[in-house]
Amino acid sequence: MAEKVKEYTKLPGSKKGFLIGKYTLWQGADHLLHIFSRVGIEDYKRFYFDDIQAIIVRKTLTGKVQNIILGCLMLLFLFPAFKFDGGWSVFYIVVVSILFLILLVNLLLGPTCDTRLMTAVQTEKLQSLHRLYKAFRVMDQIGQHIQQVQGSLSREDLSQIPGTPAGRRTTSGKSGISPNQAGKPDNGRAHLILFALLLLNGVLVISEFFISHVVPTLLSTVTGFSIGIFVIIALVRQHNSDLPGSLRIITWTTLGYVCVAFGMGYIVGMVFALKNPSLAYNQWELIKAISRLSPWDNSLMLSYNILVLGGAFSLGIPGLIIHRQIGSRGGRSAPPGTNSARPTAGYRAPQTGKAIED
Repeated sequence: MAEKVKEYTKLPGSKKGFLIGKYTLWQGADHLLHIFSRVGIEDYKRFYFDDIQAIIVRKTLTGKVQNIILGCLMLLFLFPAFKFDGGWSVFYIVVVSILFLILLVNLLLGPTCDTRLMTAVQTEKLQSLHRLYKAFRVMDQIGQHIQQVQGSLSREDLSQIPGTPAGRRTTSGKSGISPNQAGKPDNGRAHLILFALLLLNGVLVISEFFISHVVPTLLSTVTGFSIGIFVIIALVRQHNSDLPGSLRIITWTTLGYVCVAFGMGYIVGMVFALKNPSLAYNQWELIKAISRLSPWDNSLMLSYNILVLGGAFSLGIPGLIIHRQIGSRGGRSAPPGTNSARPTAGYRAPQTGKAIED
């Protein structure tokens, strides 16, 4: 019996989609196959070696932001682990241990990156190649096959590639030609307000450790609701925009943080109302009573404040840093209608050495 020939070889790297699905990249005899698979459904995009013009790898801040957030959360949860005894101490130690393991794995995986494959008719983001080390491994592996098909090209030759010529046969599971992927321009003002509110909320929570008064509590409550409003505005604004992926990720993370913080705050309020039934139906008196409660005297209140404090600073500070770097680079992608497909300083051809943009 003749041995079955293996048609595709899986390339290193994979990435889970948002909530469901998984991105993978496969190598065939004369093309690459980009697959997004979920329960019962798979989307395919083929890129033939003789149609690939460039593969662009840009180092991103996503990994550093994740490490900063994890490090800040570890420090915040480490403090109550030593302050409390018994069950609460064990709980915080377990949380710190889990965060440490996640941080260690993230460090071992290396820097993050954004990898895009450019043909004559489209620029496709290769979601599975989001780690720099694996992206270079794949490029070294497929570069030989592309070079055999196309031959060697110098940077001078590549700089003459037009931005929007007619393509031949790049195919997609949905459409052969994709529109300009730069997206609508956005200045990120909603994101700037969101991250500033996060830092303000963190400062107000710190003041509650030293000032037992209704004013910081009210201000913190109003700031928390404002954060919930602006995170929705920021998510709507960044949809189909030219904002970078790192800013999008931290905004989605902020949404998760807001949901958890609101849920935890509701639990704290319910527990306090059950312990003080005479105040359960008087919201103003309930707020004043909670404001007089010091976090140092109540483990549940301390846990809530640490959660809010950790989320506020670990999301607000990296968010402002990323937003500032976007502004310092003079904005984002070129506006629609401009020639944005020409290789830039971040270009790395499949047949050349490694060249990335920090």
